[in-house]
Amino acid sequence: MEKAQWWRQLKPFRLAPNWKIMWNKLRDVEPEDARQDDEAWLFTFVEDMMYMVAESTSKENKKTVTHTLGIDLGWYPEGDREGCYHLAAVLDNHWEEPILEMKTRCTQEVVDTIELWLFETFANWENRLLVNGKK
Repeated sequence: MEKAQWWRQLKPFRLAPNWKIMWNKLRDVEPEDARQDDEAWLFTFVEDMMYMVAESTSKENKKTVTHTLGIDLGWYPEGDREGCYHLAAVLDNHWEEPILEMKTRCTQEVVDTIELWLFETFANWENRLLVNGKK
């Protein structure tokens, strides 16, 4: 495939309103189907595979407060055929305390989980912060 066509190899998924993809290397390949010499082990199955964010801004004591909800995807250990995907949702960069986590070896399960989180689990997450006193 031509270098200019690299984007055709990306795994498609639906994106909910207000979410931004910061980077995405998730290819439409299942790890079990990737050959040992597939370049995916060098360039796709890495720690920094995909990252997306949504932000919510509000006023608190006359100050503008912004909360960021991030969804991070990586492959651990990086490039290891025995590894797995690690998907995590993190509020305000508290990486040591993810809101949700999931591990799998299935690419389609990753996409399904991301879409579930975007459209159901985190639908109206900004309003939930208000109720829980985070804003």
